[in-house]
Amino acid sequence: MRSQSAQKNARARRTFTPTGSERIAVTMENVSSMELFHRTDNTYLKVLYDVNLTIPVGECHGIVGINSFELELLAEIIGNVKPHESGRCSLLEIGMMRQKRRILPHVYYINDQRVLYDHMHVLGYLMFASEHAPGKPETKQAQWLKLLLKTGLYPFALTYIRSLNPAEYALVSALLAYASAAKLVVMDFSRISVPENLIEPFSLLTRELTAAGKTVVLTNTSCELIQRACTHASFLIDGSILQSGSVETLCSAFDHQLLRVASSAPERALAVLQHTFPAVRAVRKADEVVVYAKEHTEPDCTISSAGAALEQANVPVQSIRVPGPSLLEAFLEVRRTRV
Repeated sequence: MRSQSAQKNARARRTFTPTGSERIAVTMENVSSMELFHRTDNTYLKVLYDVNLTIPVGECHGIVGINSFELELLAEIIGNVKPHESGRCSLLEIGMMRQKRRILPHVYYINDQRVLYDHMHVLGYLMFASEHAPGKPETKQAQWLKLLLKTGLYPFALTYIRSLNPAEYALVSALLAYASAAKLVVMDFSRISVPENLIEPFSLLTRELTAAGKTVVLTNTSCELIQRACTHASFLIDGSILQSGSVETLCSAFDHQLLRVASSAPERALAVLQHTFPAVRAVRKADEVVVYAKEHTEPDCTISSAGAALEQANVPVQSIRVPGPSLLEAFLEVRRTRV
């Protein structure tokens, strides 16, 4: 006879209900989409091809790319909204059917659709949405206010939902996910631009979600948002996941920046640095020259040596600095060197 634990797990798979003992929130093995790109040469290319992704329970995982449609489709497949043509997808270790026909209570999906009540203010809507949750109204209101204060979103408490921009609107939806029983929160922000003033509140909210025992999956085209809001990331490039890992590990492995040189004569600065330090790669970006380490070479370009070379060539310099870790630079490097 099977153990009670084995029977419980088997029953969970039949009813699509997690047991609470799962360790992996999302597993994708060789997943390819049904959707195709029609190319100019009259051939077709799968939007997503051979996607492999593993996200442990409790992680805040950002998926970043440059194509919003690819990101949106991947989020829809993860969120059990869209079907996939081939491969295997599991959510909380429960295999999902390729043809999606089931709403899963343990998955909370957010995108850019406006589905909230425009005539209500934010706090009123939060209270309305949690009306049937356990607890007295005054207790729930205090809990919502506490969360708004902890995340820095309290200025929106008495703002009408109709007045919110897309990023603010999505944040209210994410607040609702906090009060839900869902264990997996999929935030498809592929078509939402989060302004600088909302990145920190959003980052604080994702931390609160994971602290509450939820796994967060976020898609966006901004590496800055992913780096600040998530602990782990994946790079979706040309329909496949090319790299995954912790944000720190990805930056360490693929961000090869050595220096950033700001100059009023960037072209001259670029020429001097390229000539003086052939073992590095220098690129002009606006009024800055970014110096990168090359693979298999020992970089000899430092703040002092670069400054001396530029001074000797009479190139004006505003600043020379060692940049901090950048997920954007890591993403661009992976994209640049992909086979």
